[in-house]
Amino acid sequence: MIFKCKNCGGNIVYDPDRGTMCCPHCESLDSEDKVLSTEYMTTCGNCGAPMEGAISTFTSATKCPNCGTYAVLDERVEGEYQPELILPFKVSKQEAIAFLKDEFKNRIFTPLTFLSKASLNKIEGTYVPFFMYDYDTDTDYYGTGTKVRSWSSGGYRYTETSYYDIRRKMETDFDMVPVDASDYMEDDYMDLLEPYNYKELRGFEDKLMSGFYGEIYNKPEGELEDRAKVKIKGAVDTLINQSISGYSSVKQNSMNVGMSKKKAHYALLPVWEYVYSYHGKDYKFHVNGQTGKVVGRTPVATGQVVAYGATVFAMVSIIGLMIRLALAFV
Repeated sequence: MIFKCKNCGGNIVYDPDRGTMCCPHCESLDSEDKVLSTEYMTTCGNCGAPMEGAISTFTSATKCPNCGTYAVLDERVEGEYQPELILPFKVSKQEAIAFLKDEFKNRIFTPLTFLSKASLNKIEGTYVPFFMYDYDTDTDYYGTGTKVRSWSSGGYRYTETSYYDIRRKMETDFDMVPVDASDYMEDDYMDLLEPYNYKELRGFEDKLMSGFYGEIYNKPEGELEDRAKVKIKGAVDTLINQSISGYSSVKQNSMNVGMSKKKAHYALLPVWEYVYSYHGKDYKFHVNGQTGKVVGRTPVATGQVVAYGATVFAMVSIIGLMIRLALAFV
């Protein structure tokens, strides 16, 4: 499906700045007209150009490489692939570029083209598939705490160590624990982009995907729930540790966390992706499409490192020469 403007026939897209559908040609708002494809999309519904190269196994939204029209694949946002929830983009493309510049502008050894306009314009917004897990937990913790006091008497120093049994039993409900369901997106990067404000999740609307790329889930939720359990276990550890205070030291003897899954929600979350190629290697950078948080590691331009070192060496040499000349006239 594609979304055409009722006024001018242009491609309507979702505008994060306005928070609504907008025609970039005539700037009319909420004037979209959904045009459904009659079969699995192999050609652009706008210009008729082949689309095979723009569609992979998991693509749910894409852009025509010929005319730039954004399209949503009907079959991949319906039935078993229809998301329950979506978090619309809140950060625009220009804002994402500004966040990247602000994050990396002081990295003096990055290649000169890294933050160039031509490179940064390649940034694209993608709706990444996530499963959001709801769990009930029942935790039984047992540990040993010590309290140490010291005093002096009769010329001697005394130390007394007291030992205490620590027990904690805690029941906790976890809602909307996120795990990305994309093999293309690196799990570590997706975890680092968190947190999102999940209160802004809303019921899925296919039109919100117009203007962006998108994927369906690459694995079913049952294959990904172990990652959710790891996150929950870490959160339980934190809650238990926060409940224990006043001891000189604490040793955990055992902790059993019982988990019961209530539900898994299929959701799409917004991510801006910038891929920078340098010396035959791709470096990926991601911007949280809601908060603007940036994740990524920049390449190092060895030529700039050498030039910087040579400049520093030259400055030191000049300073040394000036000192020697000054001493010669003393």
